[in-house]
Amino acid sequence: MNDIPSTMRAVRLDQVGGPENLAVVDVPTPAVGPHDVLIKTALAGLTYGDTEARRGTYFSTTVLPHYPGREVAGTVVAVGDSVTGIAVGDRVMALVVSGACCAEYVAAPTVPTTTKDGRSYPPADITRIPDSVSFECALPYIVNYRLAHFLFEGSSKVPKGATVLVHGASGGMGSMVMQLGEAKGCHVIATCRTAQEEEFCRKLGAAEVIRVDTEDYVAKVLTLTSGRGVDFSFNGVGGETLNRDFEVMAPFGEIQAYGYVAGKTLFDVFRIGKTIAIKTFAADDFFPTPMLPAATQAMLNLFECGPLYAAEMIFPMSEVVEANRLLDRGGVIGKVALRP
Repeated sequence: MNDIPSTMRAVRLDQVGGPENLAVVDVPTPAVGPHDVLIKTALAGLTYGDTEARRGTYFSTTVLPHYPGREVAGTVVAVGDSVTGIAVGDRVMALVVSGACCAEYVAAPTVPTTTKDGRSYPPADITRIPDSVSFECALPYIVNYRLAHFLFEGSSKVPKGATVLVHGASGGMGSMVMQLGEAKGCHVIATCRTAQEEEFCRKLGAAEVIRVDTEDYVAKVLTLTSGRGVDFSFNGVGGETLNRDFEVMAPFGEIQAYGYVAGKTLFDVFRIGKTIAIKTFAADDFFPTPMLPAATQAMLNLFECGPLYAAEMIFPMSEVVEANRLLDRGGVIGKVALRP
């Protein structure tokens, strides 16, 4: 512990709102309790949930000051006396629901915790990273891949050869859904907005890419499917696309609505005029189920055989404001991360 500094840099939010409200500040390095694992951060992932919490529009109230970040990849530098199975020097990645991962050091609890304001959190989900896998390749998979696996395999049970539409396909979740679809022999149709995003989608196995900045995706999907429509739509964009997806679904198709980066919208289910299913998603429902270890095993299998893609949009922690501006305006390619 002697080489661990008493203070560290961390991202803090003192007022909900725009990216400019985020600041990098000096704070005490977390103390290591008997059930804690202290991780020296190599990369901290940013998610849409982080932006919602920053704006004050997340499903739970943002308590200030707020220390964002739930994803971290790094090296274990200390463990509590009651911790087993994890040792100093291990390369790990972790989902820390209690947050504060956008920092130089992260205390990941291995038991449930309750904060001073009465909020309860599950233990951190900590996974060792194989020596052959870099932090840059591991980080995109700790949350995005496993949630996508739950949606694709656990909730929707997409069969081999299905036609799958992926909205916002170049983003963190969309890119993982594309990988799962390509691996299962599905016909993947991706939507994106820029030439760079299109290139990324094709690299990850999209059979067709629709540039929504220049084409109407509904008309294009119907043309590509000879009017039949798609079997599944994975929609993390929301907004008007959720209403328009009704027009591109094949009979008995299924919409997975898991995000709303384009906003929330109301829709009238009785105007659909066909038999389809609409499923919503909450990550907290997934974590306590057997689908989490199944997704974790699938992730570890992928680490063994690949292919993996690395987080490319990595910002110095000092540029957290610009990283959040990117998340706000869109144009994300894969995973957005901070490096201390």
